[in-house]
Amino acid sequence: MAVLLTTTVTDELRQKHDTHRAGVVAAVLGVLLVYMYLFTYAYELVGLPAPKAVAEAVGMDVRHVFDDDGNVDSNVEISDTQRYETNDDERLVFLLTLVCAFLSAYFLPLGLKQASLVVWASLAIALLFGVPAALMLLAAHVTVFLTLHPRADGAYLWGAAPGLLVAAGLAATGDPPSPLVVLLPAISAAAYQHVWLPILAQPRAGAVLRTIVMQAALITVCIGAIAEGFTDEEWKLPVGILFFFWQWERLLMYHADWKDGTIPEDITLWRYLPVFVTPAAIPNIGMRVAIGQGYSYIDRTFLCEDKNRIVAAGIKLLLIAMAYLILGHWARWALVDLFEGFGIEVYNARITEMIKAFHAGEPVSTASVLTTTLLDLVRWVMVYASVAHFKVGVWRICGYRVDPSFDKPWMATNLVTFWARFTFHYREFLGRIFYYPVFFRYFRKHRLLRIVVATLAAVTVGNLIWGHMVERFYYAGIEAQQFAHTFATWPYFVLLGLGIGLTEVYLVKKKRKRKPWTPGAGLVGDVIATYCTLQFYALIHIFIVSRGASDNAELFRLFLTAFGIHIPA
Repeated sequence: MAVLLTTTVTDELRQKHDTHRAGVVAAVLGVLLVYMYLFTYAYELVGLPAPKAVAEAVGMDVRHVFDDDGNVDSNVEISDTQRYETNDDERLVFLLTLVCAFLSAYFLPLGLKQASLVVWASLAIALLFGVPAALMLLAAHVTVFLTLHPRADGAYLWGAAPGLLVAAGLAATGDPPSPLVVLLPAISAAAYQHVWLPILAQPRAGAVLRTIVMQAALITVCIGAIAEGFTDEEWKLPVGILFFFWQWERLLMYHADWKDGTIPEDITLWRYLPVFVTPAAIPNIGMRVAIGQGYSYIDRTFLCEDKNRIVAAGIKLLLIAMAYLILGHWARWALVDLFEGFGIEVYNARITEMIKAFHAGEPVSTASVLTTTLLDLVRWVMVYASVAHFKVGVWRICGYRVDPSFDKPWMATNLVTFWARFTFHYREFLGRIFYYPVFFRYFRKHRLLRIVVATLAAVTVGNLIWGHMVERFYYAGIEAQQFAHTFATWPYFVLLGLGIGLTEVYLVKKKRKRKPWTPGAGLVGDVIATYCTLQFYALIHIFIVSRGASDNAELFRLFLTAFGIHIPA
């Protein structure tokens, strides 16, 4: 990671890395064909038996693995769209466009590789979410590009672009265009030339405008939620804008790159768009959204080593994701059966079900709290791992040596390493946007205090508001009540922030004598430390999952039950 962020990768070096191997291409196509067979209806199109029928024929245990339609249940999906009858059809469309994107990125000349990914991703978005969504997404990104990288030369043409894309998107809905829609390109061009550029030319006013554009997601949902509180009318975001807002964390990291001066001043639109409009951004648009980070990270990972090595690593991750997709639900229910066989109620490995039982007055034992929270974490690990590995795998087969977002978190012996292993790219987002600005500005003479404060700023405040509150508006609705629902989860963020912050202080003061998991007597301590780390992280999820009618006082009682402390209602 450190090498990638400090090493310049030139186009000359990329050219040397751009070699072709038929075996690698065949392997990628083979893996994607297997995905189509297992997770879509492609088998029907070619007359093959359903995956479930094949599994049953060879005597496999098919419980909790297959859908009712005969293919494998999948957490990798195309969300926020209903243009096709089933998600299986949507996956097939995506995988077919991914094949085309891979072949283009692999075989086209260097100068066309990244642009081809934008084209194929835009086509996939148009097919899956609709042409208006693709055009609105492009309009939003062109606006960001023209705000951070003003174009005084040809300002009218550049300024007309967002308006033209929006007008085309509105026209693509099929509704008769109004005079205002027809005039949008001209209005956009005039506004950019006579309003936008003059504001950007002023240091303070320009900084405010750039901040407004980059914080558009937070501003929009907050205004919309407040308005809903007064009018009872909920704002509905167009899919293209919702897609754009889901990329908010990466946009903030791009802005951080811009402020650090690591983006070329002469960057072209075709070097900007591949950072965001890419096949890897399409599946599960609301999960692991920080993967890929900003411009500097993506630029330094593109063909930074032999292309075939990057693609081969992507194949490996796609296969690992496939294993999680196939075995995830089966493993969850196998664990449920195992612990219930020992007489421990684990509520189907769902904390929400345990909370309902506790609220209803049912007795919940310490063993049940510990085991249920841990199994629910296992369930989420399966989901996160499958989606994260799939997304990173797609990045890699497209030529980007993106780091895994999920890297064996069960090997972590403390919360700091767990947080990095469990959600690497999101941790980088919180670090760059919140941790380091606070760390280098406050309590400079008190090292340990500044570590804790910076950690709380990132993991508690940044994580709560920028990382979770805004996203809640996306999937739960832009409603005023979502403020209360979000801030009610504060114990999770406070406990996580304190846990990581105090762990950092401990690691700074304690000199490491051995590397974790080194063979020897210390292995017992590693196992205990890992269990405590995972159990703590699992337990605090009591405060963030759907709680029904329970308040924080009741959830704290349930939380304390894990430590053998039973407080009556």
